[in-house]
Amino acid sequence: MAISEKAIKFLEDGLSRGRPIPGQSLTNSPSEPYAWEKPPEFVEPRKAMYEVFDALTEPEATANLLISLNKGVGVIDLASIVLYAGFLEGKWSADLMVLLMEPTMYMIMALAEKAEISYNLDAGDDEIGPEMSGEEQVNRVQNSLDILKKEAKTKVSDAAVPKDVKEMISEVNLEPSLLARVEKESQPRESLLEKGEE
Repeated sequence: MAISEKAIKFLEDGLSRGRPIPGQSLTNSPSEPYAWEKPPEFVEPRKAMYEVFDALTEPEATANLLISLNKGVGVIDLASIVLYAGFLEGKWSADLMVLLMEPTMYMIMALAEKAEISYNLDAGDDEIGPEMSGEEQVNRVQNSLDILKKEAKTKVSDAAVPKDVKEMISEVNLEPSLLARVEKESQPRESLLEKGEE
């Protein structure tokens, strides 16, 4: 089987940048597995949470964590970094890492509140878009729906939708519209709790 010049160039570029050869992990010796390929150190969520808490409350780690939060790094990002590092070290499995995400976020938020540092859950949370009134929001959604309808008419071929489905769709009556303003009833209904005994 001949190897093309393009494939050879791809391998040369990858090796020059320090990337592993595709499939290299499959050639590692079974007697020397990576830490995450071995059974994890923690299998119970409670014990793993204590390990995470100990790691987060080390003075140097806490200082770095609070500095990062103060610079706008999101709580989700920091929790992901801490848990992924533990996964790479073989402390927990990928499943347990997912289970630890929420408690780790709460620990980070508690440390930030104790240090009186404001925090964002996600790095983009501080970028608040322009506020719109309810009517502007409805208009924007309606415009988007109109654009989608126009694109659907031009992009969906007639052969893509069976005739019986087209007939069923044409028979559907969507009155009132989901975006239509709902008028409040003039007379309030009597609540079940307000009814007297008869």
